[in-house]
Amino acid sequence: MTFQDACIYSGMLILLLFFQLNDDVGYLTVTADKDSLPVFVDDDLIGSTPVLKYALKPDEYNVGFFPQDSVEAASWRLKDGSIGALWKIARYSEGIVKVRIASNRVTTVELDYKKVQGAPGKAKLKVFGCLGGTFVLGVVSAIVVQSLVD
Repeated sequence: MTFQDACIYSGMLILLLFFQLNDDVGYLTVTADKDSLPVFVDDDLIGSTPVLKYALKPDEYNVGFFPQDSVEAASWRLKDGSIGALWKIARYSEGIVKVRIASNRVTTVELDYKKVQGAPGKAKLKVFGCLGGTFVLGVVSAIVVQSLVD
C-alpha cells in the first residue's frame, strides 16, 4: 500500500466516523427484573431483555413487553363488552411506557414484570372494591331510610 492509498483510506475512515457521530440517532437500553422477556418499540419486536443501546431516530415511542396494537385490540374488545379485556388493559398499561429518545443520548428504561403479572389482580380489587363499597353504602342507606320511616 502506498502512502497516497493510506491517506485516502484514512480520509474515508475519518469521513465515515464523522457522519456516524453526526447522524441524528439516539439509543435505547431496556432492562427488566427478568431476562429473556420480549421488548417492543411500538409494534416492532427489537429483542429480549436486556436490550443495550438500540439505535432509534429521536422521537417518542411506546416501549414495553407488549406491542402497541395489543392495547388497541383489547380496547376494542372492552368496547364490545368483554370485561376480561379490562384485565388485559391493566396488564398492558403496567408493561408499556412512553419514552422520548434524544439525539446522541442513551435513554434507559427499566421494566418491572412482577408488576405486570400483578396488574390484573390490582385492577380487580379496585373494580370490585368500588362495587362492593357502593353495595354496602346502598344497604346502609336503605337501613337508615327504613328506620326513619318506621
